[in-house]
Amino acid sequence: MNVVSLLVRALVALARPLPVSLLSRTGAALGWIWYRIVPIRRSVARRNVARALALEASAAEVIVAGMYRHLGQSALELLALDRVVGTARVSGLAHLTAALGEGRGVLLVSAHLGNWEVLVRAASRAERPVFVVTKRLSGRVAERVWRDLRVGGAGLLHERGAARSVLRALEANSVVAFVLDQHEAGTGRCVVPFFGRPAATSTGLARLAARSGAPVLPVFTHRAADGVHEVDIFPAVALPAGRGAGEGAAARNTAHLVSVVEDAVRRHPDQWLWIHRRWKVDEARDDGRALRAGPADGA
Repeated sequence: MNVVSLLVRALVALARPLPVSLLSRTGAALGWIWYRIVPIRRSVARRNVARALALEASAAEVIVAGMYRHLGQSALELLALDRVVGTARVSGLAHLTAALGEGRGVLLVSAHLGNWEVLVRAASRAERPVFVVTKRLSGRVAERVWRDLRVGGAGLLHERGAARSVLRALEANSVVAFVLDQHEAGTGRCVVPFFGRPAATSTGLARLAARSGAPVLPVFTHRAADGVHEVDIFPAVALPAGRGAGEGAAARNTAHLVSVVEDAVRRHPDQWLWIHRRWKVDEARDDGRALRAGPADGA
């Protein structure tokens, strides 16, 4: 066992006797300190919020500050994740049970909204194996920490080359979750609107839904006003291009699924990951237009 694993286990052991409410309050305070002192990605978050939600700077700042507090809470809750999940309220579990009853496995579409790890653990209440398609974190240490904190949770399927693993899981009537709120830099992508701006998005979920025939259920979580996490499982999505193959069908279905994610983020904007550069495609276009326009008058 390496030093990183030992450190993570030591932190979990230290957090075990502490009330979850204390961890959450401490996390919120750390998030506020992060927001006030560490400038990394703060300007990105401000710009993303203001443009996506068409807000004045002061209103956008409220959401950004709330996001940092939420991130701090979520980080410390990882140290007591089993207890946090145990108090979560889950609605719509019957939708997941019914979808599994079809015997083709289930695909979940979600986002980095609320405490994502709570959502993943709560999905295991369906009593079927749960897998998450994920990107590798940059840096071996970060990857190791994340894996250690996820011990006992969902299985991880790395995005690159995941298609076969996903299809095998679906054939075994398992649950496979995708997040559709991150910039996709690879070849298997399309550009679709997200908050009215073009965003490069993976078509993997749409393609696998077409190949497998598995139902696609939206699942999101958020922190309620009383501090308890609520997990909402919605009925299967009707894909506008059906199970059609090809680039056009994948793009249409991906655009629809991204609109479902957008609706969920709008309901709880201070709990989404605005520090992520989701609109790199649009930013690149803006940079290109600026270069072609040349310096402004009087520059």
